[in-house]
Amino acid sequence: MEKLFYRPKEAWFGDAIPFYDNGIFYIFYLYDERKAPATAYHTSWHLVSTKDFVHWNEEGEVLPSGGCDDLDHACYTGSVIKAPNGMYHLFYTGQNPLNPDLSQEGKPLQFILHAVSNDLKVWEKHYETAFSAPKGIFEPHDWRDPFVFYQEESGEYYMLLAARLKGQSFRRSGCVALCRSRDLWNWQPGEVFYSPGMYYTHECPDLFREGDWWYLLYSTFTARFATHYRKGKSLQGPWKVPGDDLLDARGLYAIKTVTDGRYRYGFGWVPTRHDNSDQEYLEWGGTLVVHEIYQQPDGDLAEKLPHTIEAAFGEKKAVGPIFIEDGVQSEGEFISITSENTAWAMFDGLPGQGLLQAKFEWQPENRPTDFGIGLYMEEGEDNGYFFRFEPGYNRLVFDIWPRGNINGEQHRMGGDIPYVPAFERQVDYTVNEISIKLLVEQDICIIYVNDRTAMSARVCSIKDKWGFFATGGTVRVTDVSWRLLQPV
Repeated sequence: MEKLFYRPKEAWFGDAIPFYDNGIFYIFYLYDERKAPATAYHTSWHLVSTKDFVHWNEEGEVLPSGGCDDLDHACYTGSVIKAPNGMYHLFYTGQNPLNPDLSQEGKPLQFILHAVSNDLKVWEKHYETAFSAPKGIFEPHDWRDPFVFYQEESGEYYMLLAARLKGQSFRRSGCVALCRSRDLWNWQPGEVFYSPGMYYTHECPDLFREGDWWYLLYSTFTARFATHYRKGKSLQGPWKVPGDDLLDARGLYAIKTVTDGRYRYGFGWVPTRHDNSDQEYLEWGGTLVVHEIYQQPDGDLAEKLPHTIEAAFGEKKAVGPIFIEDGVQSEGEFISITSENTAWAMFDGLPGQGLLQAKFEWQPENRPTDFGIGLYMEEGEDNGYFFRFEPGYNRLVFDIWPRGNINGEQHRMGGDIPYVPAFERQVDYTVNEISIKLLVEQDICIIYVNDRTAMSARVCSIKDKWGFFATGGTVRVTDVSWRLLQPV
Protein backbone atom coordinates (compact mmCIF):
# COMPACT_ATOMS: atom_id res chain seq x y z
CA MET A 1 0.00 0.00 0.00
CA GLU A 2 1.61 3.28 -1.13
CA LYS A 3 0.49 6.07 1.14
CA LEU A 4 2.41 8.99 2.57
CA PHE A 5 0.19 9.44 5.62
CA TYR A 6 -1.18 6.32 7.27
CA ARG A 7 -4.66 5.87 8.75
CA PRO A 8 -6.49 2.59 9.41
CA LYS A 9 -9.47 1.99 7.13
CA GLU A 10 -12.24 1.83 9.72
CA ALA A 11 -10.79 3.91 12.55
CA TRP A 12 -8.46 6.76 13.44
CA PHE A 13 -4.81 6.83 14.39
CA GLY A 14 -4.01 7.83 17.99
CA ASP A 15 -0.66 8.27 19.76
CA ALA A 16 2.25 6.63 17.92
CA ILE A 17 4.56 4.30 19.82
CA PRO A 18 7.49 3.77 17.41
CA PHE A 19 10.02 0.95 17.73
CA TYR A 20 12.85 -0.05 15.37
CA ASP A 21 14.20 -3.58 15.08
CA ASN A 22 16.16 -5.46 12.39
CA GLY A 23 15.58 -2.98 9.56
CA ILE A 24 11.87 -2.45 10.19
CA PHE A 25 9.99 0.41 11.83
CA TYR A 26 7.16 -0.92 13.98
CA ILE A 27 4.63 1.79 14.74
CA PHE A 28 2.24 0.74 17.48
CA TYR A 29 -0.67 3.12 17.91
CA LEU A 30 -3.96 3.68 19.71
CA TYR A 31 -6.79 2.41 17.53
CA ASP A 32 -9.81 4.67 18.00
CA GLU A 33 -13.14 3.67 16.44
CA ARG A 34 -14.97 6.68 17.89
CA LYS A 35 -17.96 4.59 18.91
CA ALA A 36 -18.62 6.75 21.97
CA PRO A 37 -18.61 10.51 22.60
CA ALA A 38 -15.76 10.17 25.10
CA THR A 39 -12.28 10.89 23.73
CA ALA A 40 -10.17 7.77 23.06
CA TYR A 41 -12.78 5.46 24.55
CA HIS A 42 -11.88 1.74 24.81
CA THR A 43 -8.76 2.06 22.65
CA SER A 44 -6.51 -0.92 21.92
CA TRP A 45 -3.03 -1.09 20.43
CA HIS A 46 -2.71 -1.84 16.72
CA LEU A 47 0.49 -2.18 14.71
CA VAL A 48 1.65 -1.02 11.30
CA SER A 49 5.17 -1.63 9.99
CA THR A 50 7.27 -0.08 7.23
CA LYS A 51 10.80 0.27 5.94
CA ASP A 52 10.40 3.59 4.13
CA PHE A 53 7.20 5.40 5.31
CA VAL A 54 5.65 4.90 1.87
CA HIS A 55 4.80 1.19 1.87
CA TRP A 56 2.85 -0.01 4.91
CA ASN A 57 2.03 -3.43 6.32
CA GLU A 58 -1.01 -3.56 8.57
CA GLU A 59 -0.46 -6.08 11.37
CA GLY A 60 -3.84 -5.49 13.09
CA GLU A 61 -4.60 -5.55 16.79
CA VAL A 62 -1.73 -6.67 19.01
CA LEU A 63 -2.78 -5.48 22.47
CA PRO A 64 -6.55 -5.81 22.99
CA SER A 65 -8.31 -3.65 25.54
CA GLY A 66 -9.57 -5.33 28.68
CA GLY A 67 -13.08 -6.06 29.89
CA CYS A 68 -15.44 -4.01 32.02
CA ASP A 69 -13.70 -5.04 35.25
CA ASP A 70 -10.09 -4.89 34.07
CA LEU A 71 -7.53 -2.17 34.71
CA ASP A 72 -7.16 -1.60 30.96
CA HIS A 73 -10.67 -1.18 29.59
CA ALA A 74 -8.78 1.45 27.57
CA CYS A 75 -5.16 0.80 26.60
CA TYR A 76 -3.32 4.09 26.33
CA THR A 77 0.16 5.21 25.34
CA GLY A 78 3.43 3.56 26.37
CA SER A 79 6.63 2.20 24.88
CA VAL A 80 8.41 -0.98 23.78
CA ILE A 81 11.94 -2.07 24.65
CA LYS A 82 14.01 -5.15 23.84
CA ALA A 83 15.75 -6.88 26.73
CA PRO A 84 19.25 -8.40 26.43
CA ASN A 85 17.71 -11.91 26.27
CA GLY A 86 15.74 -10.95 23.15
CA MET A 87 12.36 -10.67 24.86
CA TYR A 88 10.28 -7.59 24.08
CA HIS A 89 8.68 -5.67 26.92
CA LEU A 90 5.68 -3.41 26.40
CA PHE A 91 4.62 -0.84 28.99
CA TYR A 92 1.32 0.95 28.66
CA THR A 93 -1.34 2.93 30.47
CA GLY A 94 -4.57 1.34 31.65
CA GLN A 95 -7.77 3.15 32.58
CA ASN A 96 -11.31 1.97 33.32
CA PRO A 97 -14.15 4.50 33.82
CA LEU A 98 -16.76 1.70 34.11
CA ASN A 99 -15.56 0.03 37.31
CA PRO A 100 -16.21 2.23 40.38
CA ASP A 101 -13.49 0.38 42.28
CA LEU A 102 -10.98 1.78 39.77
CA SER A 103 -12.07 5.39 40.23
CA GLN A 104 -11.48 7.98 42.90
CA GLU A 105 -13.35 11.25 43.45
CA GLY A 106 -15.48 10.37 40.43
CA LYS A 107 -12.51 10.15 38.05
CA PRO A 108 -10.84 6.97 36.70
CA LEU A 109 -7.44 6.10 38.06
CA GLN A 110 -4.52 5.41 35.74
CA PHE A 111 -2.22 2.40 36.03
CA ILE A 112 1.06 1.36 34.42
CA LEU A 113 0.82 -2.14 32.96
CA HIS A 114 3.27 -4.58 31.42
CA ALA A 115 3.20 -7.20 28.65
CA VAL A 116 5.90 -9.36 27.03
CA SER A 117 6.37 -10.93 23.61
CA ASN A 118 8.81 -12.93 21.53
CA ASP A 119 7.72 -11.52 18.16
CA LEU A 120 6.20 -8.03 18.73
CA LYS A 121 2.78 -9.30 17.60
CA VAL A 122 1.54 -11.68 20.30
CA TRP A 123 1.69 -10.18 23.78
CA GLU A 124 1.12 -11.71 27.21
CA LYS A 125 -0.26 -9.28 29.77
CA HIS A 126 0.98 -9.36 33.36
CA TYR A 127 -1.64 -7.59 35.42
CA GLU A 128 0.14 -8.61 38.62
CA THR A 129 2.91 -6.07 37.94
CA ALA A 130 0.54 -3.10 37.54
CA PHE A 131 1.19 -0.03 39.69
CA SER A 132 -0.36 3.38 40.20
CA ALA A 133 1.01 6.72 41.34
CA PRO A 134 2.70 6.69 44.76
CA LYS A 135 0.47 8.34 47.36
CA GLY A 136 1.16 11.87 48.46
CA ILE A 137 3.43 12.90 45.58
CA PHE A 138 1.49 12.63 42.33
CA GLU A 139 -2.14 12.92 41.27
CA PRO A 140 -3.53 9.38 40.75
CA HIS A 141 -5.65 10.41 37.74
CA ASP A 142 -2.66 11.54 35.65
CA TRP A 143 -0.07 8.77 35.71
CA ARG A 144 0.48 7.63 32.17
CA ASP A 145 2.46 7.27 28.94
CA PRO A 146 5.47 5.28 30.22
CA PHE A 147 8.65 5.67 28.19
CA VAL A 148 11.31 3.10 29.14
CA PHE A 149 15.01 3.19 28.25
CA TYR A 150 18.25 1.75 29.60
CA GLN A 151 20.50 4.15 31.48
CA GLU A 152 24.03 2.83 30.99
CA GLU A 153 25.68 5.01 33.64
CA SER A 154 23.52 3.66 36.47
CA GLY A 155 22.89 0.21 35.01
CA GLU A 156 19.15 0.72 35.49
CA TYR A 157 16.07 0.97 33.36
CA TYR A 158 14.38 4.36 33.58
CA MET A 159 10.67 4.89 33.07
CA LEU A 160 9.50 8.44 32.35
CA LEU A 161 5.83 9.21 32.96
CA ALA A 162 3.37 12.02 32.31
CA ALA A 163 2.35 13.05 35.81
CA ARG A 164 1.07 15.89 37.96
CA LEU A 165 2.23 17.00 41.38
CA LYS A 166 -0.46 16.51 44.02
CA GLY A 167 -1.98 19.52 45.76
CA GLN A 168 -0.30 22.17 43.61
CA SER A 169 -1.41 24.56 40.88
CA PHE A 170 -4.11 23.03 38.67
CA ARG A 171 -2.67 24.64 35.55
CA ARG A 172 1.05 24.38 36.28
CA SER A 173 1.52 21.16 38.26
CA GLY A 174 2.47 19.02 35.27
CA CYS A 175 5.78 17.18 35.49
CA VAL A 176 7.73 14.23 34.15
CA ALA A 177 8.03 11.49 36.78
CA LEU A 178 10.75 8.84 36.96
CA CYS A 179 10.65 5.21 38.11
CA ARG A 180 13.66 2.87 38.18
CA SER A 181 14.15 -0.87 37.71
CA ARG A 182 16.98 -3.38 37.47
CA ASP A 183 15.02 -6.07 35.65
CA LEU A 184 12.01 -4.44 33.88
CA TRP A 185 9.66 -6.28 36.26
CA ASN A 186 10.02 -4.52 39.59
CA TRP A 187 9.87 -0.72 39.69
CA GLN A 188 10.84 1.64 42.48
CA PRO A 189 8.31 4.35 43.45
CA GLY A 190 8.22 7.46 41.33
CA GLU A 191 10.33 10.58 41.79
CA VAL A 192 10.24 13.94 40.03
CA PHE A 193 12.43 14.05 36.91
CA TYR A 194 11.44 17.42 35.39
CA SER A 195 9.00 19.98 36.79
CA PRO A 196 9.11 23.42 35.14
CA GLY A 197 5.82 24.71 36.60
CA MET A 198 4.47 25.59 33.15
CA TYR A 199 1.81 23.11 32.03
CA TYR A 200 -1.11 20.98 33.21
CA THR A 201 0.76 17.82 32.25
CA HIS A 202 3.55 16.56 29.97
CA GLU A 203 2.01 13.89 27.75
CA CYS A 204 3.86 11.24 25.77
CA PRO A 205 7.37 11.92 27.14
CA ASP A 206 10.30 10.82 25.00
CA LEU A 207 14.03 11.06 25.58
CA PHE A 208 17.14 10.45 23.49
CA ARG A 209 20.79 11.42 23.20
CA GLU A 210 22.62 12.86 20.20
CA GLY A 211 26.30 13.58 20.74
CA ASP A 212 26.77 15.79 23.79
CA TRP A 213 23.08 16.63 24.13
CA TRP A 214 20.15 14.90 25.77
CA TYR A 215 16.68 15.76 24.47
CA LEU A 216 13.43 15.56 26.44
CA LEU A 217 10.22 15.72 24.40
CA TYR A 218 6.66 16.00 25.69
CA SER A 219 3.28 17.25 24.47
CA THR A 220 0.97 19.71 26.20
CA PHE A 221 -2.54 21.10 25.85
CA THR A 222 -2.36 23.97 28.34
CA ALA A 223 -1.48 27.16 26.44
CA ARG A 224 -1.68 25.29 23.13
CA PHE A 225 -1.67 21.75 21.78
CA ALA A 226 1.98 21.24 20.87
CA THR A 227 5.03 19.01 21.17
CA HIS A 228 7.85 20.78 23.01
CA TYR A 229 11.44 19.76 23.62
CA ARG A 230 14.21 20.64 26.03
CA LYS A 231 17.93 20.01 25.72
CA GLY A 232 20.61 19.41 28.33
CA LYS A 233 24.12 18.08 28.70
CA SER A 234 23.07 15.73 31.50
CA LEU A 235 20.02 13.73 32.56
CA GLN A 236 20.17 15.71 35.78
CA GLY A 237 19.77 18.96 33.83
CA PRO A 238 19.64 21.83 33.65
CA TRP A 239 17.13 21.49 30.79
CA LYS A 240 17.41 24.48 28.47
CA VAL A 241 14.49 25.97 26.56
CA PRO A 242 15.50 26.50 22.89
CA GLY A 243 14.52 29.72 21.13
CA ASP A 244 11.98 27.70 19.15
CA ASP A 245 11.05 24.79 21.41
CA LEU A 246 8.34 23.30 19.14
CA LEU A 247 8.29 20.40 16.74
CA ASP A 248 5.69 21.20 14.06
CA ALA A 249 2.63 23.12 15.35
CA ARG A 250 -1.03 22.52 16.23
CA GLY A 251 -1.44 20.30 13.19
CA LEU A 252 0.75 17.47 14.55
CA TYR A 253 0.44 16.26 18.12
CA ALA A 254 2.13 13.78 20.46
CA ILE A 255 5.38 13.44 18.49
CA LYS A 256 7.60 10.57 19.64
CA THR A 257 10.87 9.55 18.02
CA VAL A 258 12.96 6.52 17.12
CA THR A 259 16.26 6.02 15.32
CA ASP A 260 17.51 3.32 12.97
CA GLY A 261 21.05 4.06 14.14
CA ARG A 262 21.67 6.69 11.46
CA TYR A 263 18.52 8.78 11.10
CA ARG A 264 15.96 9.81 13.68
CA TYR A 265 12.27 10.18 12.89
CA GLY A 266 9.37 11.83 14.68
CA PHE A 267 5.89 10.28 14.58
CA GLY A 268 2.72 12.22 15.37
CA TRP A 269 -0.92 12.49 14.34
CA VAL A 270 -2.73 15.13 12.31
CA PRO A 271 -6.13 15.76 13.94
CA THR A 272 -9.42 15.62 12.11
CA ARG A 273 -12.00 18.41 12.33
CA HIS A 274 -15.44 17.71 13.71
CA ASP A 275 -17.98 17.08 10.94
CA ASN A 276 -15.13 17.62 8.44
CA SER A 277 -15.69 21.38 8.65
CA ASP A 278 -12.99 24.04 8.70
CA GLN A 279 -15.03 26.03 11.21
CA GLU A 280 -15.36 23.15 13.69
CA TYR A 281 -12.97 22.08 16.46
CA LEU A 282 -10.00 19.76 16.07
CA GLU A 283 -10.56 16.25 17.41
CA TRP A 284 -8.36 13.73 19.19
CA GLY A 285 -6.67 11.35 16.74
CA GLY A 286 -6.47 11.30 12.98
CA THR A 287 -3.67 10.32 10.62
CA LEU A 288 0.02 9.41 11.10
CA VAL A 289 2.69 11.78 9.76
CA VAL A 290 6.46 11.23 9.96
CA HIS A 291 9.22 13.88 10.00
CA GLU A 292 12.96 13.36 9.88
CA ILE A 293 14.47 14.95 13.02
CA TYR A 294 18.09 16.07 13.12
CA GLN A 295 20.47 18.05 15.27
CA GLN A 296 21.79 21.48 14.26
CA PRO A 297 25.29 22.76 15.13
CA ASP A 298 24.00 24.67 18.18
CA GLY A 299 22.25 21.58 19.50
CA ASP A 300 18.73 22.65 18.54
CA LEU A 301 16.50 20.19 16.69
CA ALA A 302 15.13 20.62 13.18
CA GLU A 303 12.64 18.81 10.95
CA LYS A 304 12.75 17.92 7.29
CA LEU A 305 11.07 15.65 4.78
CA PRO A 306 12.20 12.06 5.40
CA HIS A 307 14.76 11.14 2.76
CA THR A 308 13.01 7.82 2.11
CA ILE A 309 9.80 9.63 1.15
CA GLU A 310 11.63 12.15 -1.04
CA ALA A 311 13.46 9.32 -2.83
CA ALA A 312 10.11 7.71 -3.71
CA PHE A 313 9.18 10.60 -6.00
CA GLY A 314 10.02 10.74 -9.69
CA GLU A 315 11.70 13.48 -11.73
CA LYS A 316 10.73 17.13 -11.43
CA LYS A 317 8.06 18.41 -13.80
CA ALA A 318 8.09 22.17 -14.36
CA VAL A 319 4.71 23.92 -14.33
CA GLY A 320 3.51 27.31 -15.50
CA PRO A 321 0.64 29.53 -14.32
CA ILE A 322 -2.70 29.60 -16.12
CA PHE A 323 -3.51 33.13 -14.91
CA ILE A 324 -1.44 36.06 -13.69
CA GLU A 325 -2.56 39.37 -12.24
CA ASP A 326 -1.05 42.81 -12.88
CA GLY A 327 2.46 43.01 -11.51
CA VAL A 328 3.24 39.36 -12.17
CA GLN A 329 5.74 38.16 -14.78
CA SER A 330 6.19 34.52 -15.68
CA GLU A 331 8.72 32.75 -17.86
CA GLY A 332 9.33 29.01 -17.48
CA GLU A 333 10.13 28.14 -13.88
CA PHE A 334 10.63 31.82 -13.01
CA ILE A 335 7.83 34.01 -11.58
CA SER A 336 8.18 37.58 -10.33
CA ILE A 337 5.40 39.13 -8.24
CA THR A 338 5.49 42.89 -7.59
CA SER A 339 2.56 44.66 -5.98
CA GLU A 340 1.78 47.36 -3.44
CA ASN A 341 -1.36 45.35 -2.74
CA THR A 342 -1.65 41.58 -3.29
CA ALA A 343 -1.01 39.89 -6.62
CA TRP A 344 -1.40 36.24 -7.64
CA ALA A 345 0.03 33.74 -10.10
CA MET A 346 -2.55 30.95 -10.36
CA PHE A 347 -2.13 27.30 -11.42
CA ASP A 348 -4.45 24.36 -11.86
CA GLY A 349 -3.92 20.61 -11.64
CA LEU A 350 -3.17 20.29 -7.92
CA PRO A 351 -2.33 16.58 -7.63
CA GLY A 352 -4.02 14.35 -5.10
CA GLN A 353 -0.57 13.12 -4.06
CA GLY A 354 2.61 15.02 -4.86
CA LEU A 355 5.66 17.02 -3.82
CA LEU A 356 5.92 20.70 -4.78
CA GLN A 357 9.31 22.38 -4.64
CA ALA A 358 10.01 26.10 -5.04
CA LYS A 359 12.26 28.92 -3.85
CA PHE A 360 11.27 32.46 -2.81
CA GLU A 361 13.86 35.24 -3.23
CA TRP A 362 13.74 38.99 -2.48
CA GLN A 363 15.93 42.07 -2.02
CA PRO A 364 16.13 43.61 1.47
CA GLU A 365 15.09 47.06 0.25
CA ASN A 366 11.93 45.73 -1.40
CA ARG A 367 11.00 42.78 0.79
CA PRO A 368 7.27 41.99 0.65
CA THR A 369 5.17 42.34 3.78
CA ASP A 370 3.91 38.82 3.18
CA PHE A 371 4.04 36.11 0.52
CA GLY A 372 3.34 32.44 0.16
CA ILE A 373 1.25 29.76 -1.45
CA GLY A 374 -2.49 29.09 -1.66
CA LEU A 375 -3.92 25.57 -1.99
CA TYR A 376 -7.25 23.96 -2.86
CA MET A 377 -8.57 27.34 -4.04
CA GLU A 378 -11.73 28.44 -5.79
CA GLU A 379 -12.01 30.96 -8.61
CA GLY A 380 -11.19 34.53 -7.62
CA GLU A 381 -8.34 33.75 -5.20
CA ASP A 382 -10.70 34.12 -2.23
CA ASN A 383 -11.55 30.77 -0.66
CA GLY A 384 -8.78 28.31 0.08
CA TYR A 385 -5.91 27.44 2.40
CA PHE A 386 -2.76 29.52 2.69
CA PHE A 387 0.77 29.03 3.98
CA ARG A 388 1.72 32.69 4.51
CA PHE A 389 5.23 33.94 5.24
CA GLU A 390 5.28 37.12 7.36
CA PRO A 391 8.83 38.56 7.56
CA GLY A 392 7.81 41.40 9.87
CA TYR A 393 6.80 38.85 12.50
CA ASN A 394 9.55 36.30 11.71
CA ARG A 395 6.91 33.63 11.26
CA LEU A 396 5.04 31.30 8.94
CA VAL A 397 1.28 30.87 9.50
CA PHE A 398 -1.51 28.71 8.11
CA ASP A 399 -4.72 30.50 7.20
CA ILE A 400 -8.18 29.52 5.92
CA TRP A 401 -10.79 31.49 4.04
CA PRO A 402 -13.65 31.82 4.75
CA ARG A 403 -12.89 31.90 8.45
CA GLY A 404 -16.44 31.56 9.70
CA ASN A 405 -20.13 31.96 9.03
CA ILE A 406 -20.15 35.34 7.26
CA ASN A 407 -23.85 35.63 6.28
CA GLY A 408 -23.19 39.04 4.78
CA GLU A 409 -22.23 40.62 8.12
CA GLN A 410 -18.83 42.26 8.48
CA HIS A 411 -18.58 41.41 12.18
CA ARG A 412 -18.67 37.69 11.39
CA MET A 413 -15.78 37.61 8.92
CA GLY A 414 -13.17 36.47 11.44
CA GLY A 415 -11.13 39.66 11.28
CA ASP A 416 -9.77 39.16 14.77
CA ILE A 417 -8.46 35.70 13.86
CA PRO A 418 -5.58 36.55 11.49
CA TYR A 419 -4.68 32.88 10.99
CA VAL A 420 -5.70 29.49 12.31
CA PRO A 421 -4.85 29.64 16.05
CA ALA A 422 -1.58 27.92 17.01
CA PHE A 423 -0.68 27.19 13.37
CA GLU A 424 2.51 29.26 13.33
CA ARG A 425 6.25 28.61 13.27
CA GLN A 426 9.34 30.78 13.58
CA VAL A 427 11.27 31.40 10.33
CA ASP A 428 14.63 33.12 9.70
CA TYR A 429 14.35 35.87 7.05
CA THR A 430 17.89 37.25 7.27
CA VAL A 431 19.24 35.33 4.24
CA ASN A 432 16.70 36.81 1.75
CA GLU A 433 15.55 33.48 0.36
CA ILE A 434 13.43 30.56 1.43
CA SER A 435 13.17 27.08 -0.07
CA ILE A 436 10.05 25.01 0.42
CA LYS A 437 9.00 21.42 -0.05
CA LEU A 438 5.25 20.97 0.10
CA LEU A 439 3.92 17.45 0.51
CA VAL A 440 0.25 16.88 -0.29
CA GLU A 441 -1.97 13.80 -0.15
CA GLN A 442 -5.71 14.35 -0.40
CA ASP A 443 -6.75 16.29 2.72
CA ILE A 444 -3.32 16.62 4.38
CA CYS A 445 -0.55 19.04 3.42
CA ILE A 446 2.85 19.59 5.04
CA ILE A 447 5.27 22.39 4.29
CA TYR A 448 9.00 22.05 5.00
CA VAL A 449 10.92 25.35 5.10
CA ASN A 450 14.65 25.37 4.38
CA ASP A 451 14.83 21.71 5.44
CA ARG A 452 14.54 23.12 8.95
CA THR A 453 10.94 23.78 9.96
CA ALA A 454 7.76 21.79 9.38
CA MET A 455 4.06 22.64 9.62
CA SER A 456 1.29 20.11 9.01
CA ALA A 457 -2.37 20.85 8.33
CA ARG A 458 -5.58 19.12 7.31
CA VAL A 459 -8.04 20.63 4.84
CA CYS A 460 -11.77 19.94 4.52
CA SER A 461 -12.46 21.06 0.96
CA ILE A 462 -10.54 19.61 -1.98
CA LYS A 463 -10.21 21.91 -5.02
CA ASP A 464 -7.99 21.89 -8.10
CA LYS A 465 -6.41 25.35 -8.14
CA TRP A 466 -3.38 26.69 -6.31
CA GLY A 467 -1.01 29.65 -6.62
CA PHE A 468 1.70 31.97 -5.34
CA PHE A 469 1.05 35.46 -3.95
CA ALA A 470 2.91 38.47 -2.56
CA THR A 471 1.96 41.77 -0.93
CA GLY A 472 3.75 45.10 -0.65
CA GLY A 473 7.02 44.36 -2.43
CA THR A 474 8.70 42.00 -4.85
CA VAL A 475 9.35 38.28 -4.55
CA ARG A 476 10.85 35.97 -7.17
CA VAL A 477 9.62 32.40 -7.22
CA THR A 478 12.04 30.03 -8.92
CA ASP A 479 12.63 26.28 -9.40
CA VAL A 480 8.89 25.58 -9.35
CA SER A 481 8.16 21.91 -9.97
CA TRP A 482 5.91 19.03 -8.99
CA ARG A 483 7.05 15.46 -8.46
CA LEU A 484 4.78 12.42 -8.34
CA LEU A 485 5.35 9.06 -6.66
CA GLN A 486 7.18 6.59 -8.88
CA PRO A 487 5.23 3.42 -9.67
CA VAL A 488 6.57 0.34 -7.88
